[in-house]
Amino acid sequence: MTCGSNLRGPKGIITSPNYPVQYENNAHCVWVITAVDPEKSLSCPQCEKMDLKIIQSLLERVQICKRCWKTKECVIKLAFEEFDLERAYDTLTVGDGGKIGDARRVLYVLTGSSVPDLIVSMSNQMWLHLQSDDTIGSQGFKAVYEEIEKGGCGDPGVPAYGKRTGDHFLHGDVLTFECQAAFELVGERTISCQQNNQWSGNKPSCVCKSHFLKCLVIINMLPFRMINVSPL
Repeated sequence: MTCGSNLRGPKGIITSPNYPVQYENNAHCVWVITAVDPEKSLSCPQCEKMDLKIIQSLLERVQICKRCWKTKECVIKLAFEEFDLERAYDTLTVGDGGKIGDARRVLYVLTGSSVPDLIVSMSNQMWLHLQSDDTIGSQGFKAVYEEIEKGGCGDPGVPAYGKRTGDHFLHGDVLTFECQAAFELVGERTISCQQNNQWSGNKPSCVCKSHFLKCLVIINMLPFRMINVSPL
């Protein structure tokens, strides 16, 4: 991945320069993600000139657009898989549309080595601005972006060795988490989807509260690490 680019949906991956190798000093990289315009589509003559992989990608995009036609707009969901920036000196600013760098449109300024939770834009555009100083770099980051229907917060996932009650992610929806036996919940037990497209709290985690061997036995007995329990 180059140092910044203009990206369009329906989904894709963003990584810092040189990832997973250390990013460069004095970096100033900007990525702009723009959701698909659901009112624009390709004509059949255009499709005839494309190979199968491109057509399959377009069909996937059409399915996302259909979900967005109700509101005429999609928003961007950003989920980080890896994150490691030099704390306080190197930052990744995430903004919501508007002019890049406008402090009024900033959603988060991220730094350090903790993997951020899910971020959802308010508009059909999101931008990321990576800035590093002239000393000491780190591994950088890897994130997956995806278009989702406006009016929700996106799926925050299920903590490892945990359960979740609730499988809807629109404004006002509530999710409740709990952990498997021998594990203790750290964080919020209940979170709700707010009007600003952000969850009221971060996804919790499940940590072993018993003897390590007991937790290991339970882990080996589980068919899956993450379990989603939907309400009846």
